[in-house]
Amino acid sequence: MIRPLLPLVALFLPLAAIADSASDWAQILKLDEGPQKKLSSITDVRQEARNHLVLQQKTLETFIARYPNDPNAFEAQMKLAAVQAALGKLDENHSLVETAIKSLASLENSPKASPEQAANAGFLKVSLQMQDAGGTDAERRDAIIAAAQNFNNRHPGDRRGPRLLVEAATQCDDVPSRKRELLDQAARETREASLKQRIADDLHRLDLLGKSPAIKVPLLKGGEFDLAALRGNVVVLIFWSTESPHSLLWLRDFRIAYESLAKNNLKVVTVGLDRSRQSYENRAKSFPPEWIDSYDANGWLGALPRSLGINALPSVWILDKKGVVRTINAKSSFAKWIRELQAE
Repeated sequence: MIRPLLPLVALFLPLAAIADSASDWAQILKLDEGPQKKLSSITDVRQEARNHLVLQQKTLETFIARYPNDPNAFEAQMKLAAVQAALGKLDENHSLVETAIKSLASLENSPKASPEQAANAGFLKVSLQMQDAGGTDAERRDAIIAAAQNFNNRHPGDRRGPRLLVEAATQCDDVPSRKRELLDQAARETREASLKQRIADDLHRLDLLGKSPAIKVPLLKGGEFDLAALRGNVVVLIFWSTESPHSLLWLRDFRIAYESLAKNNLKVVTVGLDRSRQSYENRAKSFPPEWIDSYDANGWLGALPRSLGINALPSVWILDKKGVVRTINAKSSFAKWIRELQAE
């Protein structure tokens, strides 16, 4: 009479293991939501973020060790690599980031990985490689391009490949021919209408380098200001929005640097692309009075940003004393450009 119980016990054990696996995976997904505490101190926020990453790491390591054959084990290993990389960046420990990249490379090459899993691991790997690229500007650019091309070649047909090529092209504003090659390749290989539009915008901006386009910015009180009136000056043209955190951070740093720049033959023109005029005015009133501030109520769809192919904020252009567009990406090198063009 006892013998029939044996199959029931045998059936019960794997069911329990499955239930535990599902519960543990649910906990991992819950941790993906990030820390839940609301903290005001930057130090506390940083420490809480680190504590949360350490908890994620331990939870993922336990899951992988406990359920090596679980259907979610591969994704768990990817998540673990991402957490390790995040900890490495937070602690400024480059070796942790390198370890994460090597783990993802191993997952990408694993014979057990499905084509989709391999591509996902490869995409996360190349994302970390692009973020972690160092060295000189040229070395960093070459590393980013190589990483993007590697993914695109290894996973043909993956829609993320052309997007990576476009991202790599952002590093090539000082090498227009290489930028155009990457954009043209991405345009040939993508089927996404939105990416095709971005590429068209990028190519249009590229076409304006070395030219003197007619640029008239819309003024708050109506009418337009023609930048041709500023000939004889180096002009910094900034497209921004209060809705773009990157814009606000960049403007903060630019204003600090601006104070140390020679003001002779230097003009700053800003174009706000806010949906809310009030938000724009509240922020713009703190700008130096000598800046020429303008506002396009139509935002991204305004005639000016559309005519210039603006598709990212902040966008920082610099025009020389003749009104020629010399750079369409001066976010990190504006001081160098300004000093060189002032001296011309």
